[in-house]
Amino acid sequence: MSDYEFLQAAPPGPSFERSWPVRTGDVDPERRVRLDAVARYLQDMANDEMFHRGFDATDPYWLVRRSIVDVHEPLHWPSDVTLLRWCESTSSRWCNMRITLRGSAGGHVETEAFWIRFSADTGMPTHISDGGMEYLQQYVTETRLRWKALNTATPPEPSESDYTVKLRATDFDPYQHLNNAAYLQLVEDDLNGDPLLAAPHRAIIEYLAPIPLGSSVQVRSERDDTGYRQWLYLLDADGAPARKPASAVSVVPLPGEPFAPPAPWPPEQVDRIEWRV
Repeated sequence: MSDYEFLQAAPPGPSFERSWPVRTGDVDPERRVRLDAVARYLQDMANDEMFHRGFDATDPYWLVRRSIVDVHEPLHWPSDVTLLRWCESTSSRWCNMRITLRGSAGGHVETEAFWIRFSADTGMPTHISDGGMEYLQQYVTETRLRWKALNTATPPEPSESDYTVKLRATDFDPYQHLNNAAYLQLVEDDLNGDPLLAAPHRAIIEYLAPIPLGSSVQVRSERDDTGYRQWLYLLDADGAPARKPASAVSVVPLPGEPFAPPAPWPPEQVDRIEWRV
């Protein structure tokens, strides 16, 4: 079980809020909102806030170094999800952004993402603008945020269970970064039907090296009593994996009982309803 704790349990001041419907493309056959869908929600929320606050003109370029997703109760379709986003801690070039997700039909997910402001010219971390910092630091707990890896387990040796994935063009964002959701789609594939996702759990994904557009990766993973771990290795032109992984993922249990099934759907059928206007 991960012992990492968030600094704030709830927004200490006004936060950025959005709501939207859960879509069928976000859920598994049991109507649970998947981890990769949560990753898309976090990305969309960050994008919406940047444009809403006007920081697309001063602080447009960011990348995520780590995402933490604590599923206390899964979101389901059909329902609406409400998201609250706020800054928990900062440094001069990066920050930890929190998002709370709650569903209108139940569901509670807490997340944290380590965002790095980078320069489009150099590709290196750069200072957050004065206006951006003034906004982000309104309610923070920490102003000397430092990076510390959480997924520190040593990857296993190569084995017959390793497999290769050819990444799709649709897996990449406008900056030619592998989309955050694409990583977690591979996790969902490996954990399909696993009881780990049927009870409270924490997923941590850390991005360790760039994965260029058009790449293939080797997926290496292990599952034991403590949880699940996965690493992606970039493959060269000859199909040989890199010496070090490009990403590391862990999924571990959180305290709590197994999830109850979602409410039955579709509802009891009737012959006629009055049209909603």
